Amino acid sequence: METVDLHARVMGPEGAPDLIVLHGLLGTSDNWQTLARRWAASYRVWLVDARNHGRSPHHPEHTYAAMSADLEAFMDGQTIARAALIGHSMGGKTALAFSLHRPHRVAKLVVADMAARAYPVHHDHLLDTLLAAPVATATERSEIEDFLSSHLADPVVVAFLMKGLSRNPSGGFSWRANLPILRAHLADIVAGIPLSINTLPTLLIYGGASDYVGPSDVADFEAHFMQLTTHRIEHAGHWLHAEQPEEFAEVVEAFLKG
Repeated sequence: METVDLHARVMGPEGAPDLIVLHGLLGTSDNWQTLARRWAASYRVWLVDARNHGRSPHHPEHTYAAMSADLEAFMDGQTIARAALIGHSMGGKTALAFSLHRPHRVAKLVVADMAARAYPVHHDHLLDTLLAAPVATATERSEIEDFLSSHLADPVVVAFLMKGLSRNPSGGFSWRANLPILRAHLADIVAGIPLSINTLPTLLIYGGASDYVGPSDVADFEAHFMQLTTHRIEHAGHWLHAEQPEEFAEVVEAFLKG
């Protein structure tokens, strides 16, 4: 399988235990900098851009098998024999897929607000809106933000999406994410990860106001992960690490150190 050379930023001292953070759909490594600076006191933290996101290369394939292979190639290139993984949303499924096939490379696993099951395709309107936004002709970021706000109801989502916008030196703007490929691969992005019995220390942390993880999903994890810890953040939705960063950070730190 062809891999891409993932872009990453690193924080923390050499020789510290390695911790790799995998962002969700349309996110980037930038979204995790505040938490990474905190964790860098105890870990060597790697913030990785997934293929077709951020500053990582674009590629016509976007599956969990491909993203898992990218992660393995990245770890090999950085001579990381074993690392703790934190994955949110799409990154959570990447971490699940990686840990199931390469458990010897994983010290501990944190899955943030993502179940292993397949989800209905539900990002099509969002991606269609981004693709229709007047990024090439806009002269100000506010023009694009106004367009998104007129098509998407949630201002938190709009603010999150605007972080993926970059200004072109020759004029206009562009999205960092490879939107056409992501739109074409939505079925792969929401696909399920078939679980098997796993003995890795695993934390499932999820938002009480999110509809991504329900009781049956927790039961599915409990049936497959022999060393499972679960934590529900009551007043948080899908972006729980941004909505309740203190609780999220404390729970993750306690799990990693335990």
